[in-house]
Amino acid sequence: MAATPNAARALVRSRAVAIILPLIAGVSPGSLLSQAPERYVEGEAIVTFRSAPPPALARASASRHGSELAKHFGWLSARRNRGCALFRSSSKTTAALIAELRQDPDVETAEPNYLRWPCDSPPPNDPFFPQLWGLQNTGQTVNGTPGTAGVDIGYLEAWPLRRETANPPIVAVIDTGIDYTHPDLVGNLWTNPGETPGNANDDDGNGYADDVHGYDFTAGTANPTDSGDHGTHTAGTIAAVGDNGTGLIGANSRSRIMALKVSSDGTYFTTDAVIEAVQYAAMMRSRGANVVAINASFGGGGSSDAEKSAIQAAGNAGIVFCAAAGNESANNNSTKFYPASYRLPNMVVVAATDQKDSLASFSNYGSTTVDLAAPGVNIFSAMPTWLPATTASVRRGSTTYSAIGLTYAGLTAGTTGMIYSCGLGYPADFPGGVSNNIALIQRGTLTFSNKVGNAMAAGAKAAIIYNNVTGSIIPTLQAPDSWVPAVFLSKADGESLRSALPATGTVVNSVSPSSFYQYQDGTSMATPHVSAAVAFAAENFPSESVAQRIQRILTNVTHVAALGGKVITGGRLNLARSVDADANALPDWWELQYFGRPTGADPSADPDADRTSTRDEFYAGTDPSRSASYPRVTDVARLADGSGSRITWPCSPGRTYQIQYADSPAGPWLNDLPNSTMIAPPGSISLSYIDATSPPPARRFYRILLTIP
Repeated sequence: MAATPNAARALVRSRAVAIILPLIAGVSPGSLLSQAPERYVEGEAIVTFRSAPPPALARASASRHGSELAKHFGWLSARRNRGCALFRSSSKTTAALIAELRQDPDVETAEPNYLRWPCDSPPPNDPFFPQLWGLQNTGQTVNGTPGTAGVDIGYLEAWPLRRETANPPIVAVIDTGIDYTHPDLVGNLWTNPGETPGNANDDDGNGYADDVHGYDFTAGTANPTDSGDHGTHTAGTIAAVGDNGTGLIGANSRSRIMALKVSSDGTYFTTDAVIEAVQYAAMMRSRGANVVAINASFGGGGSSDAEKSAIQAAGNAGIVFCAAAGNESANNNSTKFYPASYRLPNMVVVAATDQKDSLASFSNYGSTTVDLAAPGVNIFSAMPTWLPATTASVRRGSTTYSAIGLTYAGLTAGTTGMIYSCGLGYPADFPGGVSNNIALIQRGTLTFSNKVGNAMAAGAKAAIIYNNVTGSIIPTLQAPDSWVPAVFLSKADGESLRSALPATGTVVNSVSPSSFYQYQDGTSMATPHVSAAVAFAAENFPSESVAQRIQRILTNVTHVAALGGKVITGGRLNLARSVDADANALPDWWELQYFGRPTGADPSADPDADRTSTRDEFYAGTDPSRSASYPRVTDVARLADGSGSRITWPCSPGRTYQIQYADSPAGPWLNDLPNSTMIAPPGSISLSYIDATSPPPARRFYRILLTIP
């Protein structure tokens, strides 16, 4: 989706943005290719040297060309053995700077710092799992549109076949950032084990201080908070926490999200930030982080050799790059859209489908350039918690003043304290008593963010700002941060409250958690489904290469007539087939472990003749090729102190077991032993339970029930 030229010029830290048309020479009529509009940051160039000069020499080169070395891509430079850097000039246009650089014998390529944009368009919001038609489509109506039963990625069929892992896969989300306080994301954030939060040190020596959950490559800080809403939405589709009684579930809720922010305004991504984010993900993988996929739900015009090289370097490091095909209803065979159009071996390019298995009307396609499709219309996912309108008020005694919550302000169901008048909110206006209490500040002179920031510095736990004129405004703190609750009152209410001080009051700025979600459309929404599938393949088949992982997904799509001639595979993502290609309800990784191949066999068969079906042996965690291995209690031992008996049985991690007992082998079987329902933890091969019935029974029989999905 292209922004207008006027909108473009307001972006990227207020630097001008140019729009150019491609000049293509030396091609014959009929082979001429078009591309998405090129937008780039004026006065900047990404430079690749013929050798690998150290940063000091790169800085000297920039100076010779009347520019500064704004960024040096050290990790990428070392891997390519060619220096790569961003030059910035305050006096030269991009065209002039590039023209000059291309005459430099030390320079291999000089190219614009292209802008990319999210591949989405936002519709309205509504709640929870029944809305996730991409995971389970029963034909339900979602966002006013009825679906077709079975048109989904097979999530419910795939999930019970997953392999337990102690090393969850990580998906690097290169986007607008994420709301890492969101209740459906906070539990699945990647955490850098080598970094100590908040000490301003680069503890793990990777070149980035405090990069606990990721990094903001636009501001150069370790705070990758969403500058819009796009990154939070894509992250939710990938890895929203499951079974937490909140919101929704991601297509792979056991994966982790690495938040790599490349947009300062929620609209445009600069190529230099994208390169550095790709470099970071690859570097962290080389340092032991299990990064298996990069989600790239963005694109635009202009081919960048440096960006392409960074993506390839990530592939060499073992990372699959999942790219959105774009939202221009264009044929990518003839209209280039980057990064999707690089077509590198480690890339998967994704189109979007709707609830009836049709190619989405907006989706780009390409019989030789787009790999597969995935759900991308009416996709319900997470929304930054500061965007929904809040219910706000200030209470003093029996009086309640209606308020407006400041955008990005902290949330509270009720923060109570003494209210102190704090003038216009200058640092000297805050009395000592406001610490751990509430500041009342008049509008005027300072920005709201300055006022609330000064209140926080004085120790206030909430802030009230009242208008200095009549009328209404939409108050904002300008950007997300760790703000205290802050609300806005009318001039009359603010003056009334001030006249009643000193007084105890309560600030309310609350929102229903069900409003932290929204619908969006786009190949941006389709791509996270595939990124989640790559992570799913990585945990089920951890020894496979990037090429094998990609082929596992592409060869197991659901073939759809409407996608014939539109995407290479002619199909839509099928998560279930990626783990069970022979469709016999037994995971391929498990059949490989015990039989050396996916068997295609009837799961109700009993090849080892132990009176237990192959399917039951899979769920129980026993060996289907050994008759001595089947689901049963393997040991009952009286404790040494005589206080009870320990019952032991083999288990499969993640499965749910229940113990029953009887006084004779014939039953009746009872299940009222305390806490006798147990879930096997990751990595476990057996479980045990102590029957501490007092007094201990002289004779008791036990059996284990396994919950099978």
